Amino acid sequence: MHFSIVNYYIIYNIIQYFYEKKALTKDCLLCFYNNNISKYKIMSMDQSNFESLHNDKFHTKGESSFFGLKKGKKNILLISPQSEYTAADRSFMAPALGVIRLAGYMNEKGHYAESFEPNLPMLNNEGPFLDDVLKNKKWDIIGFSILEETFIQDIKNMQLAKKKCPNALIVAGGIEAQFNYQNVLDKTPCKIVFISEGEKSLLALANDRPFNEIPGIVYKNSSVPLDQETFNLATSSIEWEKLPYEKYWDYYLKKYGDKATEDNLNEIHTARIFSRNRCPIGCKFCSSTNQITWGSGQKVPVISATEDTLIHNIKRIVDSHPRVRTIYLTDDDFCINKRSVINFCQKIFEEKKANTIPKKLTFMAFCRASDANEEMFEWMSKAGFRRLNIGIESFSNKVLKEMNKRCTTEENHFSLKIAKKVGIRAFLNIIATTPDSTLEDVEKTIEGALKYVVDPFYHVGLVMGIKPLKGTDYFETYSDFKTRVEKIENTNFHLKHHDLIYSFDQRVKTLQLRYWNEIDDFIDTERKKKDIRHGNAQNLSLLKLTFLKKLMDQIKTKKMVPLDTQLDTSKPDPFNERQTVDING
Repeated sequence: MHFSIVNYYIIYNIIQYFYEKKALTKDCLLCFYNNNISKYKIMSMDQSNFESLHNDKFHTKGESSFFGLKKGKKNILLISPQSEYTAADRSFMAPALGVIRLAGYMNEKGHYAESFEPNLPMLNNEGPFLDDVLKNKKWDIIGFSILEETFIQDIKNMQLAKKKCPNALIVAGGIEAQFNYQNVLDKTPCKIVFISEGEKSLLALANDRPFNEIPGIVYKNSSVPLDQETFNLATSSIEWEKLPYEKYWDYYLKKYGDKATEDNLNEIHTARIFSRNRCPIGCKFCSSTNQITWGSGQKVPVISATEDTLIHNIKRIVDSHPRVRTIYLTDDDFCINKRSVINFCQKIFEEKKANTIPKKLTFMAFCRASDANEEMFEWMSKAGFRRLNIGIESFSNKVLKEMNKRCTTEENHFSLKIAKKVGIRAFLNIIATTPDSTLEDVEKTIEGALKYVVDPFYHVGLVMGIKPLKGTDYFETYSDFKTRVEKIENTNFHLKHHDLIYSFDQRVKTLQLRYWNEIDDFIDTERKKKDIRHGNAQNLSLLKLTFLKKLMDQIKTKKMVPLDTQLDTSKPDPFNERQTVDING
C-alpha cells in the first residue's frame, strides 16, 4: 500500500505518543522511523498533502472570524486625525465631517457608532479625552482617519487604543492610509486599511461578510514561520529531477566558448539548495535578516535543513543532473553552527569514500568572518568545499560597527588567511561607501581590498555603496537617497528606484557621483583592451578598485572638494553595479 509522507508522519506521531507514555520501546520508535519516515527521501511528495498538513497545523480557519469579531451588532468608534498642538492652534479646527458621516451611516444601518475628534480637547483641555472615550464602552471596531502630517500622533493614538481595548479590531482609512498602507499595516496595531470611501467596506466588515468579499480593503495576516519538520519537507518537495539546469549551463558554455577554464566549468555547472531559513545577525544593509521576523511579527528561531536532508537532496541532484560539479548551499551564514557544518562535512567525506556521491563534486557556501576557525575549514576542505563567500564588506572597524556586522577587521583578515591555508578559495564582498563613511574609511577599505584582488587565490566583488533595500535598517533610518523615477509602460503609474544612500561626507558624496557617472565607460574601455568576454565580479573588481583609487587620489589632492553641481544625479544605476555576487544555479 502506498502512503504519502503526510500519512507516514501521522502514524509516526501516534507511535511517538505511545512511546512517551512508555507503552512502546525506543527501538520500536526508531525502527518505524528508519524503515518508513526516512523513505520519504525516495518518494515523490504530494504537494497538496504538504500544504494541507502545514495549513491544518498552523493557520486559523474560517475567514469570517479571522480577527475575532463577534457576530451581530457592532460597537464602532471612529477617530479623526490628531495634529500637533502648534499646528492645531494656528489652524481653524472644526468638526471632522469624514468620521462623523461614516458614524452616522453605520448607525443608520443598525450598528452603534460614535465619532471622536481629538484636537479640540487637546486645545481647550476639556474632556472627554481619547482615553475616556476608549473606556466608555466595549468597542468591537476602532477606526482611525490618517493624514500624512498627523501620522505619528495617529500611531500613538492607535497604540493607546490597543492598550485600552486589546480585543477591539483596529482599522484605518483616509488618504495617508490608502497610499501608505504598508507602513500602516507593518508599523501600527492596525489590521485593515480601507481604500477610498469607507462606508460600504466598513458596513460589510460589521455585517460579518467574509474578508474576501469585502470591497476596498487591504489587510495583513501575519505569517507563521516554518518549523524544522516543515522546512525539511519543503526542501525535499522540490522536484530536482524536472529542473532544466542543463539549459542554463549550456547558455554560459556558449558564452565562454573556447575561453572556459576548469574554474569556469565548476562555476557554470552549479545547483543551489536551501540550507537555512534566516540569518539572525541583523546587518543593517540586509533585508533577508528581517523578512521572516517582520513578516510574522515575532521572534523566529533559526531553522536549518538537517544534514541528512541536505545529503538526500544532493544525491537526487547528482542522479538526475550528472553534469553538476558544484552544490551551492544557499544560506546567509552556512557556518553559523560550526558543529553541524563539521558533521555535514564528515558525512559527505564518508559518502564520497563509499562512492555514493562523486568524489569530484564540490561545494560553496556563505560564511561570516567571525565564524571562521581552522578545524571547521579543514573539514570543509576535505568534503570538497572549493569556495566560501565571506561577507567582508569593509576594512574599517568604524564602518563595520556602523553596519552592525558584529565582526572586526582582524577577524576579516584571519578568516581569509585560514581559508587560503586550507585551500578554500574565498570570495570577498566589499561595500565601498556607507552613509557615515569618511574618505579615510573608504581608503582603508579600498587599500585592504587591493591587497587581495591581486592574489589570484581570492575573488573580490565590489559595490559602490549601500542600496537602501526595503526591509533593511538602513532604509528605515536614512533618507538622503539617490532616487530616480521610471514610468511603467502602458499605465499612468511610475516607480521610484532608490539606488544608493548618499554619504554625509561631501567628499565621499562627490566620489559616489563621479563613480556612478563614469564607471561604465571606464570598464567598457578596459574590457575591450583585455578581451574580457564575461564580465563577472571576479574580473571586474580590479577595474572598479583601480578606478576608485584614481578618483580618491584626485579628490585628496584638494583640501575640500565641493559637490560638483554638474554631476548627473538622475543617471540610472551603472550596468556594472547591478550584480554584486555572481549568481550560480
